[in-house]
Amino acid sequence: MFKIKSLDIFFIFFIFIVLSLGTWQVFRLHSKNNLISDLESNLKKNSINFNADIDKEYTKVLFKKKYLKSKIFLYHLNKGEIGFKVIVPYEVNSSLVVLVDKGWIRKDKINLIKNTSFNDDIIEGYTKKIREKSLFTPNNNIKEDFLYSIEIDNLKKSLNKNIYPLLIIQTSTANKDIIPNGYEVRLSNNHLQYAITWYGLALFTIIFFLYYRKKA
Repeated sequence: MFKIKSLDIFFIFFIFIVLSLGTWQVFRLHSKNNLISDLESNLKKNSINFNADIDKEYTKVLFKKKYLKSKIFLYHLNKGEIGFKVIVPYEVNSSLVVLVDKGWIRKDKINLIKNTSFNDDIIEGYTKKIREKSLFTPNNNIKEDFLYSIEIDNLKKSLNKNIYPLLIIQTSTANKDIIPNGYEVRLSNNHLQYAITWYGLALFTIIFFLYYRKKA
């Protein structure tokens, strides 16, 4: 006669939890794919005039603002090569600054860009969240001429102005030393791998459970 043991209950409960996690990742995958599709559709729309009330990522904008004659070089790897994102502040009004990502430069080009003026006639690009410092991001060093992360509070103090909360990703540049940004949605989407992992673990557990019951 088949008797249910306490260990059987544990296995059944564990399999149920793992299958639920796999199914949840499938739903998350579907939602993330829809979000990416919507954002890619946004980048196909016509640009709108920039205003400080825009609060959504991947909104195409264009504007002409005052260049503040300063630059931020943000450490960034491009296909494994060390270089920097060129971040330039522009004045929206007397109390607000917007940061513009001009593109990427190689490490050996940094001195050439330091003396470059960016009095663009019109800037066109799209909005994106400013990358936050993670646990693995090194601390900024004032002795270095570049940053590992944008520290908004410190930037506010140095510019004596508020910072618009989104970064403008400029998609074209006349400077031949800068590799321009493209129109690209970059969101992590690992839910398929996670789902496969959970379902694989569930399958392994079921096989092990059946083997265990057969031997019991």
